[in-house]
Amino acid sequence: MADFHYREKLKQIEKAASTNLVPEGAKNVGMGCFVFVFILLISFLIFLSISLWINEIIVGSLLTGILVFVCLFVLYKIWTAPKIP
Repeated sequence: MADFHYREKLKQIEKAASTNLVPEGAKNVGMGCFVFVFILLISFLIFLSISLWINEIIVGSLLTGILVFVCLFVLYKIWTAPKIP
């Protein structure tokens, strides 16, 4: 026997994907995960920049520091962007 419950769920998912009716909770979770991973990346780059500075690899440290500031700026712009309707 076919399980019509799952068939209806598949129809709802297909409808949401084709008409962009993604629930607000799903959007918030996705954005939260993206921001969390981006913050982890920035933390790693800060650690790398400080480690390079301590080991007197100044050029690499400065380049990594510049990359950190670029990532911070991108994160700020994403965080303060207006909501898309």
